[in-house]
Order: sequence, then structure tokens, then C-alpha cells
Amino acid sequence: MARCTAPLLSLSASGKFADTLVASNWKGIPVMRQYVKPSNPKTAAQVAQRAMMTACVSVWRNTFTDAAMRTAWDRLALLLKDTMSGFNAFIMNAVPVGNDDPDASFALSAAAIAGNHIEWTLKNLDDGDTGDEAGDFDIWVGSKPGSLLLSESVAIAGGKVTGTEDLGDAGDIKYAKIRKGGYDRSGIGAYTLID
Repeated sequence: MARCTAPLLSLSASGKFADTLVASNWKGIPVMRQYVKPSNPKTAAQVAQRAMMTACVSVWRNTFTDAAMRTAWDRLALLLKDTMSGFNAFIMNAVPVGNDDPDASFALSAAAIAGNHIEWTLKNLDDGDTGDEAGDFDIWVGSKPGSLLLSESVAIAGGKVTGTEDLGDAGDIKYAKIRKGGYDRSGIGAYTLID
């Protein structure tokens, strides 16, 4: 990549020139480089990955639309090392899980319920049916979004993951999420406990 003072006799050239050179700005500095034709080999793995990505984006747009859950995903995204949105955090967790198990379950909604517990309603990623993924989901709870601790592990029953541990007193605000297999299945929600 060559630094230029006036690329192609211009002070601000950009774009491709005769399939030979590309002029652009890099961190505010005009540069020129050799044109390289982008490759798109369309391997079976790439096609499958793109299909899963498309499916997860569609699920976010059409199924997982609850405003409180989207806020929860945004809260989770704020704690990640990379700057991203809640949408990106969801996709980052959903795509690898969906590649391994298209029938994986993610939280559609969540709420504090009587007994100072929290309950998540889950849907399957692939078809939007009631969540029925086998195995236990880990419930993480804390008094701040950045200080969640593993509280318990619970299996789905009737499409819901319901915490059984008493999380405090009525009126306490708790932050919580569910995880399974090393991936978040909900964002970090804020819940006011009820007795």
C-alpha cells in the first residue's frame, strides 16, 4: 500500500481504476494499492454458515421482538470486550448454537414471578415452536449486570426455565440471564422481585 499526496492527479481519488489500482483513505491518509479480485469460493461450509446467519437474522426480526428482551441483549452487549449492539450479541450466540443444534432454544421473554423467582419463556431457534431443548440451562444472577454468579441449573418444563432459588426480598432488583453450552440464551434482564 503506497501513501499518495495527489492520487491520479486528484487530491481525493477513491475507487477502482482499470482493474489495476484502488485508491482509498486509510485513517484519513490517501493510499493506493493493487486491485485484488474478491474471491467467493462458496464452499459447503460457507453456504451453511451464511444460511444460518440469514435464519438467525430472520428470527431476531420476526420472532424475538420483545422490547424488554432486546434491552437485555443490549445490556449484555455493553459488557462484551468488543463494541457491539444487542442484535450483534444475539447473532454472536445464536449462529454457533444453531449450527450445532438448529432446534436450540432461546429466551423469548422473561419476568419476575411470585416467590422471588425469575422465569424465562423459550422458543426454538429454527421454527419458533415452544422451547424444548434437552438439558439444563444455567441461571446467572447478580445485583449488577457485571457481577452475575451461577445460581442454579434448571431444565425446560413446558417451554419455560423457572428459577427455584429465592433470590431476595420483594422489591429487590436483580439482573439475570440464562446460558447453556457456553452460550448466552438470553440477554441480561433487570427484574424487580415479587413475593
